[in-house]
Amino acid sequence: MKARFLFFAAGLLSLTTLATAQSEHHKTVWDGVYTEAQANRGRAAYLENCSPCHGADLEGLNGVRLSGPEFMERWREFDIGALYDFISKSMPRRRDGSPNRPGSLSEQTYTDIITHILRSNHFPAGTKEITAAEMPNYQIEGKDGPKPLPNGALVQLVGCLQAGRQPGSWRITRATEPARTSVSKNSTDAEMKTAVDKPLGNLEFRLTNMDIIADSFNPREHLGQKLQTKGYLTRQPGNERIDITSLEVAGQTCNP
Repeated sequence: MKARFLFFAAGLLSLTTLATAQSEHHKTVWDGVYTEAQANRGRAAYLENCSPCHGADLEGLNGVRLSGPEFMERWREFDIGALYDFISKSMPRRRDGSPNRPGSLSEQTYTDIITHILRSNHFPAGTKEITAAEMPNYQIEGKDGPKPLPNGALVQLVGCLQAGRQPGSWRITRATEPARTSVSKNSTDAEMKTAVDKPLGNLEFRLTNMDIIADSFNPREHLGQKLQTKGYLTRQPGNERIDITSLEVAGQTCNP
């Protein structure tokens, strides 16, 4: 009986340790990633640079809404770094009489503006200011946790290239769960490193739109290789597929 109790206690300890490790690894916008002072600076910068298009209350005027369900559906399951990359490279839009152009603000200003957006979407403040470098460590998701990606989302995954069940068709087997990306073509260095290191999964997707990359990628030359796959996701019973935008070699073989 004593040995059985010790075994049970050890099992509980292992589960607790695993849960703690997973919790520490999965960080989100609900963990208090900015301070009130930082978001206040962000509000001032937002009103100066962003409100003419997106509205004083992020409601959207000539631009998209940056708060509420529309924001969440657009950005959920991305990390904050993806939001930073998009805003810092494409905002503020050119306006008559304004000296500012896309990418013209400082890193700190863009960072502060994002914290204002986070606060406006009711993600809590914390005790430490966030930096741009830290943003990829935190995922944007609902309070009840991550949800399946919507059909039409631009995604990336790794898997093994195989011939399809119909002549001339192709599929990705042993694929990982699709993750959102904002880069539809060639992967960044960080994305490729992640792809190379990522273990294979157990999913399968049919590949469509192969002709769009026919000039740069011959699938027959890459059969059985581990590929970084990007494209638009469709999940339907018996017809899960990726409308591809990019295929890149992440490993010369899919063997363990």
